[in-house]
Amino acid sequence: GVDGNGKAPVGLFPTVESLIGDGGDLESPGSLRQGRPPAPAINEDHQGREALGGLQFEPVELKPGASARFILVLGIDKNGGENLAGLMTRFDSYEKVRRLLDNTRSAWQEKSGRMDFQTADKNFDRWMKWVSVQPVFRKIFGCSFLPDFDYGRGGRGWRDLWQDCLALLLINPAEVRDDIVNNYGGVRIDGSNATIINRVPFQREGAGSAPSKKIVKWKPEFVADRNKIVRTWMDHGVWPFLTTKLYIDQTGDWEILFEKVPYFRDCQLNRGRLFNPQFSDSDCRLKDKNGVVYESSILEHILIQHLVQFFNVGAHNNIRLEDADWNDGLDMAHDKGESVAFTAFYAGNLETLADVIEKLAGLKGIAEISFPEELTFLFDTCGKKVNYENPTEKTDRLNQYFDATVAGLSGIKVSIPIKLLIQDLRCKSDWMKAHLRQKEWVETHGETWFNGYYDNKGRKVEGADENGLVKMTLTGQVFQLMYGVADDPQARKIAHAVNKFLFEPRLGGYRLNTNFGALQPDLGRAFSFVYGDKENGAVFSHMVVMYANALFRRGLAEEGFKALHSLYEMAIQSSRSHIFPGLPEYFDNAGRGKYHYLTGSASWYALTLLTQSFGVRGDGGDLVLAPKLMPAQFDAKGLARVKTCFADADLTITYKNPKRLSFDRLGVKEARTSQGPIPFSRRSNKEIMIQREILKQRNEWDIEVILDEF
Repeated sequence: GVDGNGKAPVGLFPTVESLIGDGGDLESPGSLRQGRPPAPAINEDHQGREALGGLQFEPVELKPGASARFILVLGIDKNGGENLAGLMTRFDSYEKVRRLLDNTRSAWQEKSGRMDFQTADKNFDRWMKWVSVQPVFRKIFGCSFLPDFDYGRGGRGWRDLWQDCLALLLINPAEVRDDIVNNYGGVRIDGSNATIINRVPFQREGAGSAPSKKIVKWKPEFVADRNKIVRTWMDHGVWPFLTTKLYIDQTGDWEILFEKVPYFRDCQLNRGRLFNPQFSDSDCRLKDKNGVVYESSILEHILIQHLVQFFNVGAHNNIRLEDADWNDGLDMAHDKGESVAFTAFYAGNLETLADVIEKLAGLKGIAEISFPEELTFLFDTCGKKVNYENPTEKTDRLNQYFDATVAGLSGIKVSIPIKLLIQDLRCKSDWMKAHLRQKEWVETHGETWFNGYYDNKGRKVEGADENGLVKMTLTGQVFQLMYGVADDPQARKIAHAVNKFLFEPRLGGYRLNTNFGALQPDLGRAFSFVYGDKENGAVFSHMVVMYANALFRRGLAEEGFKALHSLYEMAIQSSRSHIFPGLPEYFDNAGRGKYHYLTGSASWYALTLLTQSFGVRGDGGDLVLAPKLMPAQFDAKGLARVKTCFADADLTITYKNPKRLSFDRLGVKEARTSQGPIPFSRRSNKEIMIQREILKQRNEWDIEVILDEF
């Protein structure tokens, strides 16, 4: 520290005891009351005592209206203070500190302004600035860095990592590319993955290990589990492809699918079913049987994550719940539990993956792709097909694959024609969707929806129990909506049932589940929480946002807006939510927001608002404009505006709805700039597409989109 003139302290109190003395405290230090001088330096007498950074400066006498300044620099120096003198020269005057503070403010204003929404509700627009930078905070600090968290010891979880990238790549896709590529190195050959990703520094080549050398980049360090517990989350395979697909849509960078990365290897084998205590973690990369590290394309990693799970089913032919899915509290159904909810997510991804490969093959002129021979067990329609109606046949085929890969890979590759590969993926997806429609649609109390789970006794979780108690989860409906498992009549019935059983008028939000009325030892510890807290019936922001996203995708824009806006309205009631601006992980039974940075909801909120509500999104690198805005979002002039970036250009998209008509009556009439109409192709009355090559002609675009009745 220094005073306002840059002068150092006259001495220090390096321990609590030296400052407060006998009978004193931090508000009334005994050293000041008794006039005891500070120490000129730390000595041996101070060792082993409670540390404190107490600095004493020369006395200052202030006349009425006068002031004095002191500059304190707080931090931890890993190098024992050897660079502190140089550091203090950056902060030794008020002018320097003021300039640095202004620079910091400007930097955060720039980050928060990269995605800027302008609607009729200015408080909402300002709130969204905080929501849009939450993923940036999480990238810096991780998702469990605050002292009130009871979820772990820090680090970034697998699911969090990929979902934070969703919002980050909307702001600056180029910054996210390396993260996406490197993180695929956490995938195992059995389709599972490391659960924690730390970051360790690369140093410039030849720089040595001196701490003062500049670190130029980071690499991921994968950890099986922060607590060294062998466990597997069944949903982890869906998130990487979701993020990668968004990246491709925003950038048109199809080449990322050919980037080569290794596979993660550790003591856990066959999705945690085997454990190798002799494994050495000196090199956690998969090798072939000749000891050579095996690297392959990101596309292959994605395929393995999904193909393995297609065959990894329980008795009811849905994907096994294993040790939990997205809801970490559903962790007590390892033997017979199934996640119907995420079976729908995997089905949707398989269909989308087939579309991506088909377009990739057309763009690149690819007729076939080479894979390790072991994967032919999973591409069953290209060889000996499995009867998909028989769960035992599917698990037997999976075990054949596990047996073939448990000791490493042979190193032999085979080529599969693109047409057969696409056919295989679509066949699997079509079967899964038909199976879910036929087997998992439930009806009770005059309402219908999808069952989401089976418990550890193989019992269907959702519906009504023997006492007529309604059991329903929001998760069980979201992905059936999002990926087209539910047809249009079913989608409307789901929305009606959710409003009846899960919307809580007192809170103004959607609960994660109804009150099951008792512990669920055959499903998970979530139900040990009091109802309305955490994963048992709280208003869980993440799933509510994904529900809103699914509703928008299905054209139920009014319901989607209601779900999305409900979280904002709960958050800004600060007398009840007790939070600063932003989106917490959940709201409890009293409406209080909890765990501000633990959640990945902020990424999904920004993604949904931009790509679904405002309808500004990429498609293979081209720009799609398909707004689903409500009349209340347009200002008094009938305008709603968003600023974002796309195709390396800054975009301002202004929607004009002077009549403030509802979404169901609106269509896109024209799109223009100040220089005249901008070329676009029409996909439907409500959706247009502008080619990327057009947008790359300028660094800035101000596009006005006229909405009118069709």
